[in-house]
Amino acid sequence: MAEADILTLFGVKGRVALVTGGSSGIGLMIATGLVCNGAKVYITALASDEIQEAVDSLNALGAKSGGTAEGFSSDVSTKEGIDSIAKYIQQRETHLDILISNAGIRRDPPRACNVLTASLDDLQSSLWSSDPLDWDATFKVNTTAHYFLSVALLKHLVAAADLDLPGELKGRDVGRGVIVITSSCASMHNCTNVDLTSYAASKAATDHLVAMLASKFARWYVRVNSINPGFVPSNMNPIGEEGNMFTSLFEKMPAKRAGKVEDIAGTVLYLCSQAGAYVDGRCLCVDGGRVLLANGQE
Repeated sequence: MAEADILTLFGVKGRVALVTGGSSGIGLMIATGLVCNGAKVYITALASDEIQEAVDSLNALGAKSGGTAEGFSSDVSTKEGIDSIAKYIQQRETHLDILISNAGIRRDPPRACNVLTASLDDLQSSLWSSDPLDWDATFKVNTTAHYFLSVALLKHLVAAADLDLPGELKGRDVGRGVIVITSSCASMHNCTNVDLTSYAASKAATDHLVAMLASKFARWYVRVNSINPGFVPSNMNPIGEEGNMFTSLFEKMPAKRAGKVEDIAGTVLYLCSQAGAYVDGRCLCVDGGRVLLANGQE
């Protein structure tokens, strides 16, 4: 059966995608998976990030598949910045098949402590040291930006979902017109890290936002899902010989390792292709089993 062929099921060749925070970490992993499978990918990140280096690397990877990458700088922390992202895409494309709303931040409290061993005074002092402005910034990027970016590009996503395809199919029938938001498995467990409090709260809000946006866009079947990664190498999560902050936790996880490009890219390819065309309003944990064992004691 041709419809069960893997290239038909998971193919994204020729599709147009936008990846925010696409120059490094999880965003670059996702962009890599899309470009390597023939998609036309726009990546955007802060002007201070190494955007051109990422674009050059992606275009080299896409040489065989026909995938391409183009990059531009932006700031998702303001509505004006998000509007400029939308205009950049609208001026160049008639539709947007895939929106990967990935950019995120984490702000640590000035005074750290071990929640499991700290005295009451030390715990209260550490938690109180959090800056309200850091909470505001975290929610602006990790939650609010996903909302405004999805809304700003909605018509282009609907245009992709409405595309007329052979066999009397529409774009939505093969997975076109989809939003994938990067959340975190931190939204699903009671982590004790004091530096993850505002971050985890913002990601929990994002998980609910996924369902709310999916329901609001349901008439056009513009799908909205999230991936909730665990320990994945990024600027936020340094994993390696230098500064591996999670080594002691790997042995407590079923997978015994950090996430890799294949783990992240494979999940996103599923959600953005015909294989995932019947999946909407869901949060998919990609965490090597981390949440299964996280119990608020580490």
